[in-house]
Amino acid sequence: MTYGKRNYYPYFDYVRFLAASIVMFGHDGLIHWGASGKISVDVFFALSGWLIGGILIKADKNDLPKFYFNRAIRIWIPYLTALLLIVIASLLKDDITHKWFEFVMYKLTFVYNIFGPPQLADSSHLMPLDGTGNHFWSVNAEEQFYLLAPILLVLASKYGKSSILWCAIAVVTWYYNLYSPLALGVLAALLVDKYGNFHRKPAFVIAWAIIASISFAGFIYGGDYRVFSPAFSISLILLIAIPGNPSAIGKFLGGISYPLYLNHWIGVFAANILFEPFGLRGSTSSILVAIIIAYIIASILYQFIDKPCLTMRERMFTSQRGKTMIYIAYGSIITGLIFGYQLTS
Repeated sequence: MTYGKRNYYPYFDYVRFLAASIVMFGHDGLIHWGASGKISVDVFFALSGWLIGGILIKADKNDLPKFYFNRAIRIWIPYLTALLLIVIASLLKDDITHKWFEFVMYKLTFVYNIFGPPQLADSSHLMPLDGTGNHFWSVNAEEQFYLLAPILLVLASKYGKSSILWCAIAVVTWYYNLYSPLALGVLAALLVDKYGNFHRKPAFVIAWAIIASISFAGFIYGGDYRVFSPAFSISLILLIAIPGNPSAIGKFLGGISYPLYLNHWIGVFAANILFEPFGLRGSTSSILVAIIIAYIIASILYQFIDKPCLTMRERMFTSQRGKTMIYIAYGSIITGLIFGYQLTS
């Protein structure tokens, strides 16, 4: 495979921005439906499965250093910046205990989704900033997907590219509520690679619209989001997976979605400081100011961190650096798993 020109899906930019905004609205108290953020994350997962699956099914093992290097630059630098900001703020406010260090370690090694959320109810007061950054679990889940998917789709491609296998993975993960939209996204990419752009044929477009509508109705009328969300997420992605040219507005909105998702908590903290002296902490005005601040911070971080990293990564890549990223990626996960299981066993 060559990492050359690939399809660009302009509608994905707007979906990224909308999904990140919905997560922020839920955390800020503007949306009171708890499942809204989880459904938005499932949309992110389905999108990642589609895009990353589409890359890996055309890759061979010689492409993996560049794949991991690109993922590391794209995901790690903004993520570690966000984690550093939380740690700095926490050092100014919290008592630093062994438990505090434990949760930071989980996030640093990308295993927080495994060990952190189960302790949230009982130990949130011991986490940095009372559990701020709990939403990092989804980034950790995606990082684990980036490490597991190449094993199946590239290294074990004779069997790992089987649509039957990925259908089975999707069913099992759906049943156990284990990030099934990621597997559904890969399955969709495999089927498109095998059968062409069948998903854009009128009959299938109607089918995706019906599935999305039924799933949405399931949410509205009180159905379990865990049942409906995977179907809604993958059908939405297939509906809007239409290649096209990027627009300046779309690229900007899509670009700020990741730093917005990671760092929107800063808006709430800043608004609370501003409004608490007036007894308006948590008021509608405070929430709106928090959202505005979050968008501004996300825009700044995108312009000065995310965007330069994406621009420079082509020049920065060497095969040795890519291999180093592979060792660090797998090493961090293994370290985190050993650390977590020793503490929880």
